[in-house]
Amino acid sequence: MERSTDCVIIAGDGVRFVADKKMLSDASAFFRDTLSALCHLQEQVIQLPTLDGKMVELMIKIIKGDAFVDVWAQENTDVLAAAELVGIVPQRAFDLTAFRNEFSVDQGWDFNFGSDGRNQA
Repeated sequence: MERSTDCVIIAGDGVRFVADKKMLSDASAFFRDTLSALCHLQEQVIQLPTLDGKMVELMIKIIKGDAFVDVWAQENTDVLAAAELVGIVPQRAFDLTAFRNEFSVDQGWDFNFGSDGRNQA
């Protein structure tokens, strides 16, 4: 690894990539949480066993802004699945309730007012 701000990503076929930790953390909660769990290690290694090297390389390029892919196009279902896995696009079965609850907690909002937990006017 070149810098302490870098980490290693290992694809399922053994291909290794060096990537900037801040860039990855800023791109998705998956990378942020994974790197946070590895922060005590001198060398932080992220294993992505279900993705091959070409797909990991594409994900890094998308995160960097070096590649642009219509992940919602029918012919890009593998790219969409990889993007969902690493958290750079929301899951297709995105639960708006969970998002609303997380967002409201982050913002300090309480959507559950009223004694029975229902919103009342």
